[in-house]
Amino acid sequence: MSVRVHFILEDLEAEAPEGIGLAEVAEAVGADITFGCRTGSCGTCRIRVSNGLSACSAPDAEERDFLASLDAPNDQRLACRVKLNGDVAIEYLGI
Repeated sequence: MSVRVHFILEDLEAEAPEGIGLAEVAEAVGADITFGCRTGSCGTCRIRVSNGLSACSAPDAEERDFLASLDAPNDQRLACRVKLNGDVAIEYLGI
Protein backbone atom coordinates (compact mmCIF):
# COMPACT_ATOMS: atom_id res chain seq x y z
CA MET A 1 0.00 0.00 0.00
CA SER A 2 1.05 3.57 -0.47
CA VAL A 3 0.38 6.85 1.34
CA ARG A 4 0.03 10.39 0.02
CA VAL A 5 1.78 13.30 1.69
CA HIS A 6 0.77 16.89 1.02
CA PHE A 7 3.38 19.46 2.03
CA ILE A 8 1.02 22.42 2.41
CA LEU A 9 3.40 25.39 2.31
CA GLU A 10 4.90 24.23 -0.98
CA ASP A 11 1.70 22.70 -2.37
CA LEU A 12 3.81 19.62 -3.05
CA GLU A 13 2.35 16.11 -3.09
CA ALA A 14 4.22 12.84 -2.81
CA GLU A 15 3.33 9.17 -2.82
CA ALA A 16 5.36 6.72 -0.74
CA PRO A 17 5.16 3.22 0.71
CA GLU A 18 3.14 2.79 3.89
CA GLY A 19 5.33 2.68 7.01
CA ILE A 20 7.99 5.01 5.61
CA GLY A 21 9.42 7.82 7.71
CA LEU A 22 8.19 11.32 6.94
CA ALA A 23 11.82 12.53 6.87
CA GLU A 24 12.59 10.10 4.05
CA VAL A 25 9.64 11.34 2.01
CA ALA A 26 10.50 15.00 2.60
CA GLU A 27 14.08 14.48 1.50
CA ALA A 28 13.14 12.40 -1.55
CA VAL A 29 10.86 15.12 -2.93
CA GLY A 30 12.91 18.12 -1.79
CA ALA A 31 10.35 19.44 0.70
CA ASP A 32 11.57 22.44 2.67
CA ILE A 33 11.96 20.83 6.10
CA THR A 34 15.19 21.31 8.00
CA PHE A 35 16.46 18.32 9.97
CA GLY A 36 18.99 18.88 12.73
CA CYS A 37 19.69 16.10 15.20
CA ARG A 38 17.32 13.46 13.72
CA THR A 39 16.78 12.08 17.21
CA GLY A 40 13.81 14.16 18.31
CA SER A 41 15.67 16.44 20.69
CA CYS A 42 16.32 19.69 18.76
CA GLY A 43 12.91 20.60 17.33
CA THR A 44 14.26 21.81 14.00
CA CYS A 45 11.82 19.62 12.07
CA ARG A 46 8.65 20.54 13.98
CA ILE A 47 5.50 20.25 11.86
CA ARG A 48 1.75 20.66 12.19
CA VAL A 49 -0.29 17.73 10.92
CA SER A 50 -3.24 19.53 9.35
CA ASN A 51 -4.93 16.37 8.16
CA GLY A 52 -4.33 12.71 8.96
CA LEU A 53 -2.92 12.86 12.48
CA SER A 54 -4.26 9.35 13.14
CA ALA A 55 -2.24 8.13 10.10
CA CYS A 56 1.00 9.04 11.90
CA SER A 57 2.83 6.74 14.27
CA ALA A 58 2.26 7.56 17.93
CA PRO A 59 4.90 9.80 19.52
CA ASP A 60 7.29 8.02 21.84
CA ALA A 61 8.06 9.30 25.34
CA GLU A 62 11.05 11.41 24.24
CA GLU A 63 9.07 13.19 21.52
CA ARG A 64 6.07 13.71 23.83
CA ASP A 65 8.31 15.20 26.54
CA PHE A 66 10.07 17.50 24.07
CA LEU A 67 6.82 18.78 22.55
CA ALA A 68 5.33 19.21 26.03
CA SER A 69 8.31 21.40 26.98
CA LEU A 70 7.27 23.69 24.10
CA ASP A 71 3.59 23.61 25.12
CA ALA A 72 2.94 22.33 21.59
CA PRO A 73 -0.64 21.34 20.73
CA ASN A 74 -1.44 17.70 19.90
CA ASP A 75 -1.34 18.32 16.14
CA GLN A 76 2.37 19.17 16.25
CA ARG A 77 5.03 16.51 15.76
CA LEU A 78 8.72 16.14 14.97
CA ALA A 79 9.02 15.05 11.34
CA CYS A 80 12.13 12.98 12.08
CA ARG A 81 10.09 10.71 14.37
CA VAL A 82 6.93 10.21 12.29
CA LYS A 83 6.20 7.00 10.37
CA LEU A 84 3.29 7.17 7.95
CA ASN A 85 0.42 4.68 7.98
CA GLY A 86 -1.95 6.70 5.80
CA ASP A 87 -2.45 9.98 3.96
CA VAL A 88 -1.38 13.21 5.67
CA ALA A 89 -1.15 16.93 5.07
CA ILE A 90 1.62 18.72 6.94
CA GLU A 91 2.90 22.23 7.46
CA TYR A 92 6.52 22.88 8.43
CA LEU A 93 6.89 25.05 11.54
CA GLY A 94 10.59 24.80 12.38
CA ILE A 95 11.85 26.08 15.70
